[in-house]
Amino acid sequence: MNKLVIVLFISVLSFSSSTLLKAQSDCCGLGSLFQNMVQSGVFGGYGMQQYSAKGLNDVIKNTPGLEENFSDFGTAYGWRVGANLFGFRSNDVLVALKFYYQSMTEKQERTGVDNGESFTQELKLNINQFDLGMSFSYVLSSNFDFRIIDVYISWTSAKLTNSFTSANPPPDDIYKSASSNIGFTFDTGIVWYPFPPYLSLGILGGYSIFTVDKLRLEEGSSSLTEINDVVDGGGFFAMAVLTVGIPFN
Repeated sequence: MNKLVIVLFISVLSFSSSTLLKAQSDCCGLGSLFQNMVQSGVFGGYGMQQYSAKGLNDVIKNTPGLEENFSDFGTAYGWRVGANLFGFRSNDVLVALKFYYQSMTEKQERTGVDNGESFTQELKLNINQFDLGMSFSYVLSSNFDFRIIDVYISWTSAKLTNSFTSANPPPDDIYKSASSNIGFTFDTGIVWYPFPPYLSLGILGGYSIFTVDKLRLEEGSSSLTEINDVVDGGGFFAMAVLTVGIPFN
Protein backbone atom coordinates (compact mmCIF):
# COMPACT_ATOMS: atom_id res chain seq x y z
CA MET A 1 0.00 0.00 0.00
CA ASN A 2 2.79 2.44 0.94
CA LYS A 3 4.60 1.77 -2.36
CA LEU A 4 1.41 2.40 -4.35
CA VAL A 5 0.87 5.72 -2.58
CA ILE A 6 4.42 6.88 -3.29
CA VAL A 7 4.15 5.92 -6.97
CA LEU A 8 0.87 7.85 -7.32
CA PHE A 9 2.34 10.91 -5.62
CA ILE A 10 5.46 10.92 -7.81
CA SER A 11 3.22 10.67 -10.88
CA VAL A 12 1.30 13.76 -9.77
CA LEU A 13 4.53 15.68 -9.17
CA SER A 14 5.77 14.72 -12.62
CA PHE A 15 2.53 15.90 -14.22
CA SER A 16 2.62 19.21 -12.35
CA SER A 17 6.25 19.76 -13.31
CA SER A 18 5.43 19.31 -17.00
CA THR A 19 2.51 21.72 -16.63
CA LEU A 20 4.76 24.38 -15.15
CA LEU A 21 7.33 23.91 -17.89
CA LYS A 22 4.63 24.34 -20.54
CA ALA A 23 3.51 27.55 -18.86
CA GLN A 24 7.05 28.86 -19.17
CA SER A 25 7.62 27.80 -22.80
CA ASP A 26 7.94 31.42 -23.96
CA CYS A 27 11.29 31.71 -22.19
CA CYS A 28 13.70 29.36 -20.47
CA GLY A 29 15.00 31.92 -17.95
CA LEU A 30 14.11 32.80 -14.38
CA GLY A 31 12.14 35.86 -15.52
CA SER A 32 9.45 33.62 -16.99
CA LEU A 33 9.36 31.56 -13.80
CA PHE A 34 8.68 34.55 -11.54
CA GLN A 35 6.25 36.08 -14.00
CA ASN A 36 3.99 33.05 -13.58
CA MET A 37 4.30 32.88 -9.79
CA VAL A 38 1.07 33.97 -8.12
CA GLN A 39 1.33 33.89 -4.32
CA SER A 40 2.22 32.01 -1.17
CA GLY A 41 0.23 32.17 2.06
CA VAL A 42 -0.77 30.54 5.32
CA PHE A 43 -4.05 28.83 6.10
CA GLY A 44 -6.03 27.25 8.89
CA GLY A 45 -9.23 25.25 8.95
CA TYR A 46 -11.69 23.16 10.91
CA GLY A 47 -13.58 20.04 9.86
CA MET A 48 -14.44 16.37 10.32
CA GLN A 49 -12.83 13.10 9.28
CA GLN A 50 -14.44 9.67 9.02
CA TYR A 51 -12.32 6.57 9.57
CA SER A 52 -12.50 2.87 10.43
CA ALA A 53 -11.14 1.86 13.85
CA LYS A 54 -11.53 -1.92 13.90
CA GLY A 55 -8.79 -2.63 16.44
CA LEU A 56 -9.98 -0.02 18.94
CA ASN A 57 -13.65 -0.94 18.56
CA ASP A 58 -12.83 -4.64 19.05
CA VAL A 59 -11.12 -3.80 22.34
CA ILE A 60 -14.18 -1.82 23.48
CA LYS A 61 -16.58 -4.65 22.53
CA ASN A 62 -14.51 -7.27 24.37
CA THR A 63 -13.89 -5.31 27.57
CA PRO A 64 -16.50 -5.46 30.37
CA GLY A 65 -17.56 -1.96 31.40
CA LEU A 66 -16.68 -0.51 28.01
CA GLU A 67 -18.97 -2.44 25.67
CA GLU A 68 -22.19 -1.22 27.26
CA ASN A 69 -21.01 2.38 27.74
CA PHE A 70 -19.05 3.32 24.61
CA SER A 71 -20.11 3.25 20.97
CA ASP A 72 -17.89 2.63 17.95
CA PHE A 73 -15.21 5.20 17.15
CA GLY A 74 -15.27 6.44 13.56
CA THR A 75 -15.76 10.22 13.26
CA ALA A 76 -13.23 12.78 14.49
CA TYR A 77 -13.25 16.58 14.50
CA GLY A 78 -10.32 18.95 14.50
CA TRP A 79 -8.16 21.52 12.79
CA ARG A 80 -5.36 21.94 10.28
CA VAL A 81 -2.75 24.64 9.76
CA GLY A 82 -0.35 24.96 6.87
CA ALA A 83 1.15 27.00 4.07
CA ASN A 84 1.02 27.47 0.33
CA LEU A 85 4.74 27.41 -0.42
CA PHE A 86 4.28 28.89 -3.88
CA GLY A 87 1.80 28.88 -6.75
CA PHE A 88 1.87 29.29 -10.51
CA ARG A 89 -0.81 30.44 -12.92
CA SER A 90 -1.08 29.43 -16.57
CA ASN A 91 -4.09 31.10 -18.21
CA ASP A 92 -6.95 30.16 -15.84
CA VAL A 93 -5.24 27.19 -14.15
CA LEU A 94 -3.52 27.53 -10.76
CA VAL A 95 -0.95 25.01 -9.51
CA ALA A 96 0.40 25.22 -5.95
CA LEU A 97 2.72 23.30 -3.65
CA LYS A 98 1.30 22.96 -0.11
CA PHE A 99 1.93 21.36 3.23
CA TYR A 100 -0.09 21.23 6.45
CA TYR A 101 -0.36 19.65 9.88
CA GLN A 102 -3.73 18.28 10.96
CA SER A 103 -4.98 17.04 14.33
CA MET A 104 -8.33 15.26 14.66
CA THR A 105 -9.89 14.08 17.92
CA GLU A 106 -12.76 11.81 18.89
CA LYS A 107 -13.64 11.34 22.55
CA GLN A 108 -16.39 9.61 24.49
CA GLU A 109 -17.28 9.63 28.18
CA ARG A 110 -19.20 7.50 30.64
CA THR A 111 -20.14 8.14 34.24
CA GLY A 112 -20.66 5.65 37.03
CA VAL A 113 -20.30 4.83 40.71
CA ASP A 114 -17.57 2.58 42.16
CA ASN A 115 -17.54 1.73 45.88
CA GLY A 116 -19.94 4.59 46.55
CA GLU A 117 -17.78 7.08 44.68
CA SER A 118 -18.82 8.68 41.38
CA PHE A 119 -16.38 8.82 38.48
CA THR A 120 -16.10 9.83 34.85
CA GLN A 121 -14.12 7.77 32.34
CA GLU A 122 -12.97 9.29 29.05
CA LEU A 123 -11.55 7.58 25.98
CA LYS A 124 -9.85 10.03 23.61
CA LEU A 125 -8.25 9.20 20.27
CA ASN A 126 -6.01 11.79 18.57
CA ILE A 127 -5.15 11.25 14.89
CA ASN A 128 -2.32 13.48 13.67
CA GLN A 129 -1.13 13.98 10.09
CA PHE A 130 1.59 15.78 8.15
CA ASP A 131 0.63 16.27 4.48
CA LEU A 132 2.63 17.47 1.48
CA GLY A 133 1.19 17.78 -2.00
CA MET A 134 -0.04 19.69 -5.03
CA SER A 135 -3.21 21.73 -5.62
CA PHE A 136 -4.87 22.27 -9.03
CA SER A 137 -7.56 24.97 -9.41
CA TYR A 138 -9.52 26.63 -12.20
CA VAL A 139 -10.15 30.37 -11.97
CA LEU A 140 -13.87 31.03 -12.43
CA SER A 141 -13.71 34.77 -11.75
CA SER A 142 -11.81 37.27 -9.62
CA ASN A 143 -13.81 36.07 -6.60
CA PHE A 144 -14.16 32.32 -7.15
CA ASP A 145 -11.90 29.35 -7.92
CA PHE A 146 -12.95 25.77 -8.52
CA ARG A 147 -10.56 23.41 -6.73
CA ILE A 148 -10.16 20.67 -9.33
CA ILE A 149 -8.15 18.40 -7.03
CA ASP A 150 -5.64 18.48 -4.20
CA VAL A 151 -3.35 15.46 -3.99
CA TYR A 152 -1.22 14.84 -0.88
CA ILE A 153 1.07 12.23 0.56
CA SER A 154 0.45 11.95 4.32
CA TRP A 155 2.21 10.64 7.42
CA THR A 156 -0.22 9.55 10.17
CA SER A 157 0.29 8.80 13.86
CA ALA A 158 -2.12 8.47 16.78
CA LYS A 159 -2.46 8.66 20.56
CA LEU A 160 -5.12 7.02 22.73
CA THR A 161 -5.79 8.23 26.29
CA ASN A 162 -7.90 6.38 28.84
CA SER A 163 -8.49 8.70 31.82
CA PHE A 164 -10.64 8.80 34.96
CA THR A 165 -11.93 11.78 36.93
CA SER A 166 -12.77 11.03 40.56
CA ALA A 167 -11.69 11.84 44.11
CA ASN A 168 -8.75 9.45 43.80
CA PRO A 169 -8.25 8.64 40.10
CA PRO A 170 -5.73 6.11 38.78
CA PRO A 171 -3.00 7.38 36.44
CA ASP A 172 -3.97 7.86 32.82
CA ASP A 173 -3.25 5.04 30.38
CA ILE A 174 -1.60 6.60 27.32
CA TYR A 175 -0.96 4.64 24.13
CA LYS A 176 1.12 6.01 21.23
CA SER A 177 2.09 4.79 17.78
CA ALA A 178 5.77 3.95 17.45
CA SER A 179 6.04 5.41 13.93
CA SER A 180 4.02 7.19 11.24
CA ASN A 181 2.23 5.37 8.43
CA ILE A 182 2.24 6.70 4.86
CA GLY A 183 -1.13 7.43 3.27
CA PHE A 184 -2.83 9.40 0.54
CA THR A 185 -5.33 12.28 0.59
CA PHE A 186 -7.28 14.05 -2.15
CA ASP A 187 -10.03 16.66 -2.12
CA THR A 188 -12.03 19.09 -4.25
CA GLY A 189 -14.17 22.13 -3.53
CA ILE A 190 -14.89 25.80 -4.12
CA VAL A 191 -12.85 28.81 -2.99
CA TRP A 192 -14.32 32.29 -2.45
CA TYR A 193 -12.15 35.44 -2.37
CA PRO A 194 -13.97 38.21 -0.46
CA PHE A 195 -10.82 40.39 -0.68
CA PRO A 196 -8.79 39.00 -3.60
CA PRO A 197 -6.03 37.97 -3.54
CA TYR A 198 -5.34 38.50 0.17
CA LEU A 199 -8.14 36.52 1.83
CA SER A 200 -10.02 33.40 0.75
CA LEU A 201 -12.44 30.88 2.25
CA GLY A 202 -12.49 27.35 0.87
CA ILE A 203 -15.11 24.63 1.42
CA LEU A 204 -13.44 21.30 0.68
CA GLY A 205 -14.50 17.67 0.68
CA GLY A 206 -12.50 14.57 -0.11
CA TYR A 207 -11.21 11.17 0.88
CA SER A 208 -8.22 10.13 2.98
CA ILE A 209 -6.49 6.75 2.87
CA PHE A 210 -4.52 6.10 6.07
CA THR A 211 -3.88 3.51 8.76
CA VAL A 212 -2.43 3.26 12.26
CA ASP A 213 -1.04 -0.25 12.70
CA LYS A 214 -0.22 -0.40 16.37
CA LEU A 215 -0.43 1.55 19.63
CA ARG A 216 1.80 0.70 22.60
CA LEU A 217 1.24 1.59 26.25
CA GLU A 218 3.74 4.31 27.19
CA GLU A 219 2.24 5.56 30.46
CA GLY A 220 -0.10 3.97 32.99
CA SER A 221 -0.63 0.54 34.54
CA SER A 222 -3.14 -1.15 32.22
CA SER A 223 -2.73 -4.89 31.59
CA LEU A 224 -3.47 -4.15 27.91
CA THR A 225 -0.05 -3.10 26.64
CA GLU A 226 -0.66 -3.13 22.88
CA ILE A 227 -3.55 -2.52 20.46
CA ASN A 228 -3.24 -3.72 16.85
CA ASP A 229 -5.00 -2.36 13.73
CA VAL A 230 -6.20 0.64 15.71
CA VAL A 231 -7.19 2.52 12.55
CA ASP A 232 -7.53 0.15 9.59
CA GLY A 233 -8.83 2.65 7.04
CA GLY A 234 -9.63 6.28 6.36
CA GLY A 235 -12.76 7.81 4.89
CA PHE A 236 -14.53 10.95 3.73
CA PHE A 237 -13.79 14.35 5.23
CA ALA A 238 -15.04 17.93 4.98
CA MET A 239 -13.10 21.05 5.87
CA ALA A 240 -13.57 24.83 5.89
CA VAL A 241 -10.24 26.59 5.27
CA LEU A 242 -9.34 30.29 5.66
CA THR A 243 -6.24 31.43 3.74
CA VAL A 244 -4.26 34.65 4.05
CA GLY A 245 -2.37 35.15 0.79
CA ILE A 246 0.96 36.82 0.13
CA PRO A 247 0.97 37.86 -3.55
CA PHE A 248 4.24 37.95 -5.51
CA ASN A 249 3.07 40.38 -8.18
